[in-house]
Amino acid sequence: MTTALQRIHFNHSHPILTRPHDHDLHGHVSGASVHAYFETALQAFLLQEAELDLREGPLAAFVVSSSADFFALPGFPDVLEVALGVSRLAGSTVEYRLGLFRPGEPEPCAVGRVVQVFVERASGRPASLPEALQQLLAGLQLPEPL
Repeated sequence: MTTALQRIHFNHSHPILTRPHDHDLHGHVSGASVHAYFETALQAFLLQEAELDLREGPLAAFVVSSSADFFALPGFPDVLEVALGVSRLAGSTVEYRLGLFRPGEPEPCAVGRVVQVFVERASGRPASLPEALQQLLAGLQLPEPL
């Protein structure tokens, strides 16, 4: 298995514990669960690191596109990490790259791409990211090209 995206490319990760009901009929973590892990890590970052109030704050963040590629699927019980990086930051849009890793392994079990658009909650119109959030996300910028 070889993918261009490796653990060394990321500087932020979020722990994930697999659960028995995360599996498909083949005994591996399902694709839907992997997407949920990515969403969990992304929302945790925005809540904990960026201190955004995602329920009632002035900004809302909507996922407008997501995809994932799978290389080796874990099972239960497994301790995993979702690594989070930014591949594009423009106006109200952020494109994240995510990697699902077993602890200590350099290559991911899965990689994902999530595009999120930030909008003003009151109007629903795209909103430029606050300077503090832009700086925080810029710190997650991945090397190009990936």
